[in-house]
Amino acid sequence: MKRSYDAILLLGLKLNADGSPREELLLRIRKAVQCYHKGLSPLIIPCGGQTPGTPITEAAVMEQHLLQAGIPQEAIIKEDTSQITVENMLRAKQVLCRDNPHVLIVTSHYHALRARIICRRSAHMKASTRSAHIPYKLAPASIRLEPLRLIDYLLGFQDSDKKRPKWYLKIMYGLGIPDPNKKPD
Repeated sequence: MKRSYDAILLLGLKLNADGSPREELLLRIRKAVQCYHKGLSPLIIPCGGQTPGTPITEAAVMEQHLLQAGIPQEAIIKEDTSQITVENMLRAKQVLCRDNPHVLIVTSHYHALRARIICRRSAHMKASTRSAHIPYKLAPASIRLEPLRLIDYLLGFQDSDKKRPKWYLKIMYGLGIPDPNKKPD
C-alpha cells in the first residue's frame, strides 16, 4: 500500500499531575493508531515536552500508549522538547530532516485548523489533519478559547509583546478570560 505522508504528527496535551494522560489525549492517540494501521504513514512523531507540574514528557507518555497499541518502536520518533503548537511543528520538521515534508497532523477537532495553519505558515510543511472528536465536557475551556488562540496566532499576539486591541479584550472578558496584557502580580 502506498503511504501518503512522510509522518503522522501526534500533538500532545498537558498531562495530569501524576503523569497520566487526560482522556482527550487518549482519543488523539487512538486516532493516530488508526491512521498508522490504515497505512497512511510509516512513522509517528509524538510531539510534546514536559510541562510544569508533571513528571514526564507528553511524548514519552504517548510513546508508551503507541507501543501498547502495537505500533513498532522503529516507527516512533519522539519530539519531546516542545511546549506549544508552533514549537511542535518546527521541532517535528527538524526530526524529519527533509525538505518540504508532507505530514498528517493528528489532534483534537477544535485544534485542527490552527495546527494546520501553523504547520504550513511557520514550519513550511505540507499538512493535512485527522481529528479526534472531543466531547465538549472533556475540554469546555479549550473548545471555547480556540477561536481566540487562532486569532492570537494570525495577528501575531501569541509570540510577541504586541498589545491586544480593546475589541479583542471585550470578547475575552465576555468569555471570562483575564486580561492577557496584564502581567501577574
